[in-house]
Formats: sequence, structure tokens, C-alpha cells
Amino acid sequence: MKNIKIYKSYAEIEPEYKWDLDDILENKPLSSLTDEYFSLFDKLIEIKDSKYENIENYCAYLELAKKFNILSNKITNYLSNSLNTNLIDPKMNKISDEFEQKNQEYEIKLGSEINRISLHKDKILSWLNDVRLSEIKKDLEAILEKNEHKLSDDVEKYLNDTITSEPSIEDFFNTLTNSELDFKYAISKNGKKYKITESSRHILLKNKDENVRKSTYINYANAFLIHKHSLTKFLYSHFKRLSTQALYRKYPSTIEMFLSEDHVNENLLKTLYNSISNNMNIFGKYIKARKMFFNKKFHKKMEKWDTSLDLVNVKNTYTINEMKEIVNNALSLMPKHYINKIKEAINNKWVDYMECPNKMSGAYSIGESYGVNKKYVLMNFDGTLNSIQTLAHELGHSMHSYYSCANNNVFRSEYPLILAEIASIFNEILLTNYLIKIAKSDEEKFYLLEQSIQNFYGTVIKQAEWSNYEFDLYNNIDKNVTYSSFEELEALFFENSKKYSVKKQKHLKNNLANIYAIIVPHYYYGFYVYKYALGYVIANAFYARISKENFNGKEIDNYINNFLSAGDRNWPADTLKNCGIDIYDSQIYKEAFQILDNQINEYIKLGKQIFKIKK
Repeated sequence: MKNIKIYKSYAEIEPEYKWDLDDILENKPLSSLTDEYFSLFDKLIEIKDSKYENIENYCAYLELAKKFNILSNKITNYLSNSLNTNLIDPKMNKISDEFEQKNQEYEIKLGSEINRISLHKDKILSWLNDVRLSEIKKDLEAILEKNEHKLSDDVEKYLNDTITSEPSIEDFFNTLTNSELDFKYAISKNGKKYKITESSRHILLKNKDENVRKSTYINYANAFLIHKHSLTKFLYSHFKRLSTQALYRKYPSTIEMFLSEDHVNENLLKTLYNSISNNMNIFGKYIKARKMFFNKKFHKKMEKWDTSLDLVNVKNTYTINEMKEIVNNALSLMPKHYINKIKEAINNKWVDYMECPNKMSGAYSIGESYGVNKKYVLMNFDGTLNSIQTLAHELGHSMHSYYSCANNNVFRSEYPLILAEIASIFNEILLTNYLIKIAKSDEEKFYLLEQSIQNFYGTVIKQAEWSNYEFDLYNNIDKNVTYSSFEELEALFFENSKKYSVKKQKHLKNNLANIYAIIVPHYYYGFYVYKYALGYVIANAFYARISKENFNGKEIDNYINNFLSAGDRNWPADTLKNCGIDIYDSQIYKEAFQILDNQINEYIKLGKQIFKIKK
């Protein structure tokens, strides 16, 4: 196994493994951008009322708003991305806090825009079909819809003026889970200790020493359980706050408040949850087969900490250069302009690769990036296939942002979150199929198939399960059900998980998996995780159509031009309908599970050959 260098601080990491955030500043000091930003803010405050006097004034306001939004994108991306490489950096925290504080002062001067919109709603309605406002017509319509849920002017002003002074529960959660948890050590049979981190955990769970796997599994969960009361309070307070806001604004439910942002309804969720829970028997075939293969290989029962242990020995350690080459090759089926931009991203410092203490865990590609040349990616490289999948995934987001920004104005460039996972998962599918195609043995194909099956589980089944839990929790809180202890949340989580289990679960207590009732970061992102499952299903639909034409027909053009380049021009369901995909049709879920079933059948066939099982 290739050794991954351990860095003690971000400063130790070699420049070639870091992103180039200075490109955002374009050879200017940050203070120059912030000065220009607040100068524009002054002008926006000056015309906050007069812009509604006539449509000419409003068009002039839009030109200022374009410049303002681009500056905002640059400044916030520079600050947040800088901070995410060292969450406890006192200098960057101070700069960020000072900017936020000044921004809040200006927001108070600007006052409540929703109040002004309410005052001028008749005039805005008369402007809607004017061609000069065509690029923001969708926004105006959405604003007028939200106006139906407006509170009194005084309350809206209070909410506007105090929004950034409210404590951020998400920040508390991130600080605790990213910087203050001690996962301790995994201990081998001979007493050797391995430090557990968010990145090393995945490697340690593949260790051939069962003591290492078991202690990793237990100590990781216990690190969170020590703080279970705080984490419970964080989650319940966050959900309760959103529920209170939704109901006071006269939404039928918190869930419907979230769904209204995308103009979708609960039928989408019902189709998603039912389609997945009703097809768990297909995934159950995989679990049964894996247990059989595990027993044959290791002569023991498979435990919870054994699910990541490789059943075959294949290459699964890579250097960064190997990772770059594989991702380049895997995506080479895409049009030339696409792959050229991928090469630029990989080789021109769009990506921050290495893990170090106090760096944000996980991975992301930036949003709100119109005007930012590089669509930056943060990851924590661990030298495994997982890192290769992560890079391909996040570059899918970055390419979506690139095409969206290149083909739309600043107001229409940010594609909605419900569509955000499709391009990233599409890239993952390309990677998986490429790796299987070049596999040199049955063992390697078996391994890659298992990775793909487990990825389906993590992206579709597990995300749907977590979303269904969120759905139940929000609806219960809407009905004034309180959750004052971890045990109460655990019980709700466990009850929901039964629908997504391949066998009957009997034990609630002492099930360490229940810790996921309170530790999933996406719970703080505004009812988001179901979009991973939906994105995976839609990405499969795109891939199936494009691959039938060998990436040379109208479907690849459809994907690039009507999806990646669509931005926020239409509502999400309409964007996909323009691409020939209906998100309310259960058929797309059937197709996704059929692909899974085919993979599992091939996996079982290869496994029986490899482990010499005749039955």
C-alpha cells in the first residue's frame, strides 16, 4: 500500500496540491473588492425605493445588481474557501466575521425587500411580460408567490435586520464535528495503534485485522455518542426553527415550504420513497450473496464492521497523478470541449486535494460561482478508489457550473439544488463503466461491481432512508411533537429504517448505526438528501440514452445543451421534461433498479466462480 503523507497543517502541503484562490482576486487585494462591493451596496440602498417608480429605474437597478452579485460571489467564495482549509484560522475568521458584520449593517440599511415588493406588487405584475425583464421574470413570479406567505411589515423588517446576528446552529454542528471530535485509535491484535480520522476511517474499515475494523467502527460512533445530547439539541432546534417559520408563513407544512422552492409536490417524495422501499428485495440479493462469499473467504459470520472489507485482492491504492489520469480517461467519451475543461480543472489548480487537521471534511464543488473563473473543488485525498470517485463526482458539479455560467446571465446561472447531483453522478457512472471495461481479471470486475452496488446503496437507498426520516421528523414537529432526548430521535430513526432494511430489525438500543439520526451534515441543508437519490436515478436515465448512441448522437447534445447549460431558466421538472425525463414517473425508478439488478446478478455469477461455489 502506498503511504499517504500526513500533514500537520495546511501550510505544510505542497503548492501543487492546493487550489489557487488568488485567481478570484485577479491581482487585487481583497480590500479592493470589498470596498467596491460596499460602494455598490450604498448605491443599491440609495435607490431601494425609487427603483420601483418606473420600469426604466428598475432596469438600471438590475445592471447594478449584476455587478453586485458577481462581487458577492467572488468575496464569499474567497472567504469561505480560505476558511474551509483551516476552520480555526484566527486571521481568516476575523476577516470573515468583520465582512459579515459590515454586511449585516448594510442589510439593515437596505431593509426588507419583501415589504417593498408587497407595496409595489401591482406594478410588478404589470411589468412581468416586458421583454426588458425577461431574464428575471421567473424570479419576479417566484417573489410574488412568496408574497402570499409574507408576515407583517414589522416582523419582516425584524427578520431581515437580525438574520446574521442569529446564532448559526449549522456552524455549531460543523465546528464540533469537524474540529472537536476525537475518534481515538483503532487497535490491532498485536496492539498497534492507528489514528482514526474522517478520511482514514474508510481505509481502516478495509484493514484485514478484525480488531482494527471493529475498534474503528465502534470508536467512530462513540466519538459522536459522547456529544449525543448536544447534537440532539442542535438538530431539534434547527428543525423546530424552520417548522415555526413555515407555519407562521402559512405553509401547509415545513416540507411543502421546501418543495415550493422547486415547484414540486409531495407526490415526488411518495414515488421516491415507495419505489425504493418496495425494491429492497433486489438489494437483499446482494446482501445475502455477500454474506455467503464472506463466509466462504473468511470462515466467519459477516459483522457490521465487515461491510467494507474487500473480498478480493485488487489494486486499490493510487497516487494523485494516477487518480488524475484515470479521471481524464474515464471522461474521455465526453465532447472535446468538456474533457478539455476537465483537464484544465485538474491541472490548473481548481482542486484542493490533501487532508490536514482543521480542514473541512468531505468534499464539495463551489456554488454561486458566476464571475469566478475556476469552479473550485475541495476534497480530502486518501489514496483509494473512493478519492477517484470523489474527484470525478465533484468535477461533475464543476462542469455543471461551468456550462451553466457560460450559457446564462448572472440571474439564471445558478442551477437549483434539486438538479445539482445529476451531473456529478453521471460522471461517477462514466468512471465505473470505464474501470469495469479496462478490468484485467474477474476479481477486478467483481470488486468494481461491488463498489458500484454499494454506491447505489449509499446514494439512493441510504439517502432516501435519511430523507424519509427528515420527512417524518419535520411533520411531527409541525404537529408540536417534541424531541428532548437522543433516545426519542433514535426511536423515530429506527422505526423509519425498517422500511429500508432487507431483514426485520429487532434491536433498537446499542445499535451504533442509530447515531446517524443526529450526525448527517446534510440535515442542516434544508431538506436536501432526497435529491441525491433522485439525481442518481436521473443520471442513470441520461447515461442509458447517451450510451445507446455511443456518445455521438442527439442525446449527448441534449445532455450538454438542454441540461448542463440550462441553469435556472425553467423550473426543475420543466428543465428535465425538456430533456425527455419525467420525475413523477415511477418508470425511471424501475429502470434504475433494473440496472442494479443486472449488476447484482453479474456480481453473484462472478462471485460463485471466484469462490468456487457450485449452488
